[in-house]
Amino acid sequence: MKDTAVDMVVVEGERHAHVLLAGEMDLLSAPSVRGHLLDLVSERPLVLDVAGVSFFDAEGLRTVAVTARRGLERGTGVALVGARPFPEKMFRILRMHEVVPLCSTAREALCCLLPRTDEEIADWLGP
Repeated sequence: MKDTAVDMVVVEGERHAHVLLAGEMDLLSAPSVRGHLLDLVSERPLVLDVAGVSFFDAEGLRTVAVTARRGLERGTGVALVGARPFPEKMFRILRMHEVVPLCSTAREALCCLLPRTDEEIADWLGP
């Protein structure tokens, strides 16, 4: 994305999209990012990796909340990975973590978002 202060890379998975964000999620950049995220979450679950986001303002937090709401409406969902301490604290204060799981890894995020397949359950149970 060249028109915002946020770079966004989307990696399509088999059953989800992994979105990597870098830059500042603020009043200027959030609206453009929001549009892209809303399109993506309408189709599939999102792992939203914000480890590269150096700054979140209220509009950045709102972007995540609006995207999560759309995910709930569509039966997809959003999980957040890599939040720095201050944004993570804000997510918890605003109780957004009750709707958007705050995960340590992408694998953990996928466990929060995707139902297990029969094959995955069988592997977990073992012989």
